[in-house]
Amino acid sequence: MKGFDTFVAFGDYHGQHGCRDTLAALERHIKELKPKHRICLGDMFDMACLRKGARSQDGEAWDGLLQDQNAGYMALERLRPNVFLNGNHEYRLYQAAKEAASGIVREYCQDGVNKLEKYLRQMGCKVYPYHYDQGVHRIGAVAFVHGYTANLASCKQHSEMYAEPGGACVMGHIHRIEAASAVRHGGARGYSGGCMADIPRLTYAALRPATMRWSNGWLFGVIGKRGYRIWQAERTNGKWILPTNLREL
Repeated sequence: MKGFDTFVAFGDYHGQHGCRDTLAALERHIKELKPKHRICLGDMFDMACLRKGARSQDGEAWDGLLQDQNAGYMALERLRPNVFLNGNHEYRLYQAAKEAASGIVREYCQDGVNKLEKYLRQMGCKVYPYHYDQGVHRIGAVAFVHGYTANLASCKQHSEMYAEPGGACVMGHIHRIEAASAVRHGGARGYSGGCMADIPRLTYAALRPATMRWSNGWLFGVIGKRGYRIWQAERTNGKWILPTNLREL
């Protein structure tokens, strides 16, 4: 469409906990839609053994790290993003590379950081750190972030923090399919596209009732000089029913 940029925005695959059905559906959607911008919102890896409070003897810990990384890279290879926003789960790798008590762990994690950064460079990605100020990608009036809060008002909060008047903020992190209006002069909206994880496999969230709000999905849309339109992809009767030919009427 002349005068519009098309995009897809996705994330929260969580490595070895990723949902293969959602990945396959998004891959098909990208191939048919052919968006100009393929924006990864972060958390493509889970890094469970590097989370705060994890112990080296945890059953889910070190044995699963390589499997987790391989799964995350496999998903990235299939989706081929050209923008990558580091999420809080990738940030675990950066933190451990600097702060882990064990020198062996620090060295291993630094190798992981180097591998990820090299891989994204070779893919041609524009890469952003997990940082409330520096981790913001903008296309026209739409801002894209991983997300920095996970409460019930997060979608609204992020639109108030990052959206321009009359614009929008697209976020990941909260795993919910959600849209909210900002309290802002000129108006603004916030959008969350859900997650790409196999939700029952995220066992660390099994005791949190808020998990019932989580859904699989992603976001796509068009951005012009004076406006935008964003759609949320989600299953209908267990099927992915999505438009792939966006055109002006």
